[in-house]
Amino acid sequence: MTSSVAAVLARYNEYLEELNSLSTSGDRNGLGYVSVFCGGGGLDLGFTAAGYKPLFSSDVVPVFCDTIHANLGKHIVEPHDITTLSGSSIVERVGQSVDVVIGGPPCQSFSILGSRKSTEDPRGQLVYQYARFIKEIGPKAFLFENVPGILTVNKGDDWKELLAYFESETGYHIKWTKLNAVWFGVPQYRQRVIAVGFRDEDDFKRFSWPDKKHSDSWEQPELGMQPPRQSMLAFEDVHGLPNHILREHCERVVNRYSLVPPGGRDRKDHTDRVHPERPSGTVLVGSGAGGGRPFIHPHEHRHITVREAARLQSFPDWWVFAGGPTAAYRQVGNAVPPLMAKAVAAQIAKALRR
Repeated sequence: MTSSVAAVLARYNEYLEELNSLSTSGDRNGLGYVSVFCGGGGLDLGFTAAGYKPLFSSDVVPVFCDTIHANLGKHIVEPHDITTLSGSSIVERVGQSVDVVIGGPPCQSFSILGSRKSTEDPRGQLVYQYARFIKEIGPKAFLFENVPGILTVNKGDDWKELLAYFESETGYHIKWTKLNAVWFGVPQYRQRVIAVGFRDEDDFKRFSWPDKKHSDSWEQPELGMQPPRQSMLAFEDVHGLPNHILREHCERVVNRYSLVPPGGRDRKDHTDRVHPERPSGTVLVGSGAGGGRPFIHPHEHRHITVREAARLQSFPDWWVFAGGPTAAYRQVGNAVPPLMAKAVAAQIAKALRR
């Protein structure tokens, strides 16, 4: 075995070990969470892996709830429209106080890839329903996540208005930042806006954002940081895994993809080829009609599979996505990478420990 092959194998084993450490059966921290807009479960898995107990998870799409139930189970998992979901009824059903509420209201109306109609879009109104839900539950803390595009809609005025609304409606102390998944060992550049709110001011003061472990740059890593993880780690040993179903392409598409270099883009369908030596770009959902817009595999002339996309997102191989390829790609593409979610969840838990 050459030294370069051995080095890749070592990095792959390290990454796989970290994904497998996203266990749901580890030490508990005594905190329970409620999740809405759960999607494919990136936040749920991250918080559970950080020691939280899942109490209730919900999404308006039933098949997304099927994914959570199949992988976490043993707590209430139900499809609901948040506009008709009562926070007080959830507290009554779980039979205990709720420590943290987590969720990412649908972001299409704020996304730079979406309509950017913001709160005029009914989906944009769901963020206000989320504030109402939090107020009714009254947790010690909450987490809100969204796409970076939310910061620039209407020249940033919508974001300021939204934060002011959450503060006045809930009475919580709120801080926010923009995090990149690559900092936490995810082999993908993926930015998310994360806001956290605390009921108690002392908890708010104790909270700090998680430290970066990996640099942005693969050429000149920042001092004291590991280089970013390479996307090639997501494509090793995937044969036979759940959700690893290859999409068949016609000869014309295969020939066209064969001409796309690593990191390049196909001129016709604008699909990017993953560069194996670097983190991938942001895994996207794609169109509802097309079942996702996956990347081109770094070496093979085809789209990456749901499992390979999940690896890029830092989902462990045992996490199985329910539904067909369209539903599965949507779940993966919309998710918060579990490794990043775990890092934030651990910091919230640390702030809540008195």
